[in-house]
Amino acid sequence: MRETRVLLAAFLALLALALPGSAHACAVCLTGAASGDPTADAYNWSVLFLMAMPYTVVGSIGGWLFYNYRRAGRSGGRRKKHRVLRLAWTQKESG
Repeated sequence: MRETRVLLAAFLALLALALPGSAHACAVCLTGAASGDPTADAYNWSVLFLMAMPYTVVGSIGGWLFYNYRRAGRSGGRRKKHRVLRLAWTQKESG
């Protein structure tokens, strides 16, 4: 059974190599991106931005965390004392 699967996979791979016209990689390959078609160029740029956006967001968050970590290390672990916000009423007045 396993030999049959291996032979079938090898046959399909050789068939795909023998008939390159029927084995297109993606939809953009059919539009002729090398010819300078504006629609294909726009599609390529949109794919580029869609692929780069997650890396940009994660990299920005990681950079911000790294910056805060390094800044906290420079201060020697000391935190700034924040002033306590004084409310306009007291506990006695609020009941």
